[in-house]
Amino acid sequence: MCGHVEIGEQKHIKVITRDGSVYKPKNNGGTNPGSMLPVVTDAMPDKVQQFRWGLLSLDDDKIHSKNKHARIESLFTVPLWNELIGRKHCVVRIQAFFEYNSEQERTYRIERADGQPFYIAGLWDIWIDIKTNVLLPTFVMITMPPNPAMAEIHNRMPAILERAGVKTWINANYTSVQRVDFLRKNPCRSEDLKITVHKDHKKE
Repeated sequence: MCGHVEIGEQKHIKVITRDGSVYKPKNNGGTNPGSMLPVVTDAMPDKVQQFRWGLLSLDDDKIHSKNKHARIESLFTVPLWNELIGRKHCVVRIQAFFEYNSEQERTYRIERADGQPFYIAGLWDIWIDIKTNVLLPTFVMITMPPNPAMAEIHNRMPAILERAGVKTWINANYTSVQRVDFLRKNPCRSEDLKITVHKDHKKE
């Protein structure tokens, strides 16, 4: 699954920091795991915050980026995901993501056909650096089997939400089973995607 995304235009986004201050983030052409991305969580559903891509747990003794994707099929079986599902849901806002097809030796850029941003379902947690006592908000993107268009270039795709479905994913009144079932029953449609060959054709 994608290891490189494009944030895109953010002029209408206001980020709320942990101390309550507000700022407008700069536009960012592209970013990788380990970067800070705009996120809305079920803990603060009316605020956009910056969380680090690559979930860290209390068991981690150092910062890493290996937990960047969580398979929807494993949300209730992998202990790390099972601890968060039903408790800490988030939605990540990006403009596009990139997939490398090793057989074709091409990188593809995937965006919405209507030009609107993607909203990706995820899980989040707050990691405490025991060396500095600094709190670091982190998240993982959820992936699922691809729709027919994505299947032509990759065997996975992000759990993409329509804007109207964002509130369902982060609604604390729904159970974890209901929310995951919602993702499964409402996958992104092929016709909603615009898939093009990335101009550099390089592995992202």
